[in-house]
Amino acid sequence: MHQRVRLVTLVVATLLAACSELGNDTGQISQRIGDLARNPDTKEVRLAELTSFGWDRFFIFKPGTKREEICDFIGAKRPSCGRVIRYESVPQTHVALVFGLGNQLTHTELHALANGRFNLPPSEGGYPKEAAIFKVRRALSGTQPEVWLEPQ
Repeated sequence: MHQRVRLVTLVVATLLAACSELGNDTGQISQRIGDLARNPDTKEVRLAELTSFGWDRFFIFKPGTKREEICDFIGAKRPSCGRVIRYESVPQTHVALVFGLGNQLTHTELHALANGRFNLPPSEGGYPKEAAIFKVRRALSGTQPEVWLEPQ
């Protein structure tokens, strides 16, 4: 029995590590978005095609959002909050992406603004998976190209 409890604990810990942002680095989905968005042949990004976990909506938290705000939103209590959200606040160069399925959190990660800026109005209810198709718009900002992801 104790061996089964240890196994379940190990599996849960592994899933939390795999499906949450590890530190302050840009996440894998963000990197995939950036790779696609920087490709001149890419006209749209379908977020569902870049994920391997279940979700039906996602949320965006702007730069500077405090860990406690995100934890309150996802319902993570004090001890588990720091294991799920591993940064004090969203860095100024990123947004936080939070994915949910029903009432469950399925993934969270930091998205680098350099990989594409989501041009979306605020939404308390999140953005549905079926609407997570974004037109890629490229612009020159100073000497740096800037990529915008706009809803279709």
